[in-house]
Amino acid sequence: MLRFRRSENGATAIEFGFVALPFFMLTWAIIETGLMFWTNQVLEESLAQASRTLLTGESRSRYTSATPSINAAAFRDDVCARAPMKLLDCTKLAVDVRTYSDFSAASSGTSSSNPIAGGNLDTSSFSYRQPDTGQIVVVRAVLDYKLFLTSWASTGLANIGGADSGRRGLVASTTFRAEPFVP
Repeated sequence: MLRFRRSENGATAIEFGFVALPFFMLTWAIIETGLMFWTNQVLEESLAQASRTLLTGESRSRYTSATPSINAAAFRDDVCARAPMKLLDCTKLAVDVRTYSDFSAASSGTSSSNPIAGGNLDTSSFSYRQPDTGQIVVVRAVLDYKLFLTSWASTGLANIGGADSGRRGLVASTTFRAEPFVP
């Protein structure tokens, strides 16, 4: 009996058992946070690249429908097409393209409002307006992003539907003055 009590065989395995669960939980939380930030960066870059069609006037020949919602869907699809490895779920992506005559109007307009308020995602005011030459263009995209760890680690990251929903709204935006182009 005394020999068994003094034996140190297996002590490392027991110590690892104490720290393994917290270690793996923390590792997974770091991976999830990194993936979320990477997806947000992909959204930012894809939006910036797709917005070049608005900047240069190419959008006038690319998005030709008389219905703004059809043009918004086509622009959204262009944003998604530029995302590597299909990281963006287009069914959960909303885009808003607005034009203004000057920067002060853009900063005080609807484009400065946060689409995520009080734990709700509201994109009902999102629209698509074809820019004219020299106009200020504000482009926003909001992705309803599903987190993997919904029970304990993601509660601090969730900002849509409460802490237990496991959803976060990733928002990307860009503002520019449209180049002089032939309308």
